[in-house]
Amino acid sequence: MRRVYLRDFPVRVMDRARQQSEELLREFALIVHGNPDEAHVPKRLLELAAESEKRYAGLNPHAEDIVDAAIAEGREFVDLELFVPESFGQETVDAVPILLEVEEYCRRGELLTLVADDELRQFWAWYLIEFIRQLEGQEPFSWLDAPDYWPDA
Repeated sequence: MRRVYLRDFPVRVMDRARQQSEELLREFALIVHGNPDEAHVPKRLLELAAESEKRYAGLNPHAEDIVDAAIAEGREFVDLELFVPESFGQETVDAVPILLEVEEYCRRGELLTLVADDELRQFWAWYLIEFIRQLEGQEPFSWLDAPDYWPDA
């Protein structure tokens, strides 16, 4: 297991991102259920989500507790220390094309779930890139000091 440190993790933004992800997964499940032969992008996202849940659920329960407490206390930021398998970085890179397809699906207006706003897009870029960077041995960037990973956001 490798350590990843998320400095100034934005609790409020993460909560919005989690809600949007849950909305997308519910909507994609309905699409797959309604027309499985035409639901290529939704199927791949649901498969990716199921595989991630199987591999990583419960890996860092202390972090979930910290985030839940921060939400309850109204805190804006927390520092999180997470432990993930070495393979997590490459698995994250491999998932990016599917995530970009999902965003395009939303952008075309084919869903009830709206495309992520700029803040959520920046959050997801920062969050995923931090895992990749740190698993490659680089120092963490705080959410507050992170570069603009999504220039058109």
